[in-house]
Amino acid sequence: MTQSKLSTASPKKQMRWLAWGAGGLIALALVAYFGIGYYIFDLFTTVHPRCGSPYMDGRREFTPASFKGVYYEENNIDVSPYLVQNFETVEFPARADGNIISAWFIPSTTPSDKVVITVHGADVCRHNTTVLVPSGMLANNGFNVLAIDLRSHGDSQVVRNRLTAGVTEYKDVLGAFDYLRAQGYEARHIGIFGVSMGGATVINAFGEEPQIAALWEDSAYADIPTVLEDQLAMNGMPLFFKSAVLLIARLNGTDMDMDAISPIRSITKHNGRPMTIVHGTMDDWVNVRSATWLYEASEKTASLWIVDGPRHVETMFIYPEEYQKRLVAFFEIALK
Repeated sequence: MTQSKLSTASPKKQMRWLAWGAGGLIALALVAYFGIGYYIFDLFTTVHPRCGSPYMDGRREFTPASFKGVYYEENNIDVSPYLVQNFETVEFPARADGNIISAWFIPSTTPSDKVVITVHGADVCRHNTTVLVPSGMLANNGFNVLAIDLRSHGDSQVVRNRLTAGVTEYKDVLGAFDYLRAQGYEARHIGIFGVSMGGATVINAFGEEPQIAALWEDSAYADIPTVLEDQLAMNGMPLFFKSAVLLIARLNGTDMDMDAISPIRSITKHNGRPMTIVHGTMDDWVNVRSATWLYEASEKTASLWIVDGPRHVETMFIYPEEYQKRLVAFFEIALK
């Protein structure tokens, strides 16, 4: 019987071969780890400009004057109370970096000096029902509305085909605020509204601009590492890939540093301004714990509306009348 080369080699050579083998396995494990990490990063950050995501199929043509109340397949509410016939497309630069942001200005159906900036979530645009429904609720109840497309989304300037989860997008909200101020609106009459990533983005803007009068966010995350955990759990992936994704994000440029700014830190700069936090208990995209963390970070000065049953940004579709009542009352008081 012949012996293997390893069994006949000297102990020193055996150790060398074992070390090479172990090193090779470690190298393969690292390649696999960061390879999967990059795959997750790509899924998490890819944007389809011009409302090009598959989710927006059948929604891209929605406008404030004509849209359907679809969200999840089983949601199809009557949106006739939220339709607004008059609106115009406007553009303005984002604050600081000057990227061109596209938006609809939707005038109130009654004369008003109050205005709310509304902001969509990740990889959708202002044509989505989660923006059109609340925009209509506001415009038909005494508020002008500026519904914006974040950078690289919708009709706004494409910076790159990746989102930064609010790290840079908050500048678009600040650009919207600057635009409204240039149109003659007083800061005390300007509020902001956002859903999902748009909620996180408006919180970041709220922290950076102390003149914004009031904030309403629905289903926002407290910070990117924790929402990444939520996304990994939802897709059945191990949580230890989080570190790889965050490292890959940093290596993709300073604007991808997911810890450069975060909602849970930004909300601490509220300075007593009115805030409302909304979240459904069955949200698996962003765990409801984020709402509790944001509420605690606000020193419990925010109004917290935790709704039993709704999934991600679903409250306005399950309880539209209650949602409108609360939304309108909040901004009526906050923007006096």
